[in-house]
Amino acid sequence: MNAPGAPPRASAFHWTQLANGGALLLLAALALAGARACPRAHWAFAPLVPPLLAVAALAGWGAAVQLSGGARMDDHPWV
Repeated sequence: MNAPGAPPRASAFHWTQLANGGALLLLAALALAGARACPRAHWAFAPLVPPLLAVAALAGWGAAVQLSGGARMDDHPWV
């Protein structure tokens, strides 16, 4: 337990963050590849491009969060 007034200890990087971040990065890459391939396959697949780009952006964001240490919900003193 930390003494009062001492800064909180940083938690160690856990292997699950690497696994989750890698999986989300793979999902982002696959969604981006799908967004590029859809209009090339047939013009009727063009409406799938915006949702695939949204998935790629959100998965990339999630991968960045996981690979940078994960979201910490208790990093504010008033929480």
